[in-house]
Amino acid sequence: MTVRAGVQEHSWIHVDYIATVRSLATRGRRILPYVVAILLVSAAVLFAVSCSGSTVAFSNDSTVQTLNIEVAATPEERAQGLMGYESLPADSGMLFDFQGDVSSAFWMKDTSIPLSIAFVDSSGKIISIHDLEPFDETPVKPQGEYRYAIEANRGWFSAHGIAPGFRVSIDI
Repeated sequence: MTVRAGVQEHSWIHVDYIATVRSLATRGRRILPYVVAILLVSAAVLFAVSCSGSTVAFSNDSTVQTLNIEVAATPEERAQGLMGYESLPADSGMLFDFQGDVSSAFWMKDTSIPLSIAFVDSSGKIISIHDLEPFDETPVKPQGEYRYAIEANRGWFSAHGIAPGFRVSIDI
């Protein structure tokens, strides 16, 4: 008789468990379309934000050229720069935003692609442009302080007629 009571009690627990699982499954089927919709909308928003790239426009009295940029704003991002990149798409580069005037130098340690760098003062004027060699550890900096540095494929600035004195408009 004790065994029978144990079996009966166990059977009731089993029946309650099955009923709970069925109830949750039914609720899950009703909620699932909403969860999927929320995930799809979130993915679309994240994709749109990631594709809304930043640009830099260079101009003088007669010329305007744009460059798609990746922004390096934190000390860690600025230290990493383009190290480890094997190539850089045409009309693309990296903007180093120091968020204030600095006089630090750049080098090409662990950077395998040839680059040109433009130094821009806080008023948005290019103060100097330098061509850089891969893996060269020679420090490069302009005369005086700058707020931004913009790296692009070597020769990009000269190929587009961009020189010191050009104005820079940054859209980040």
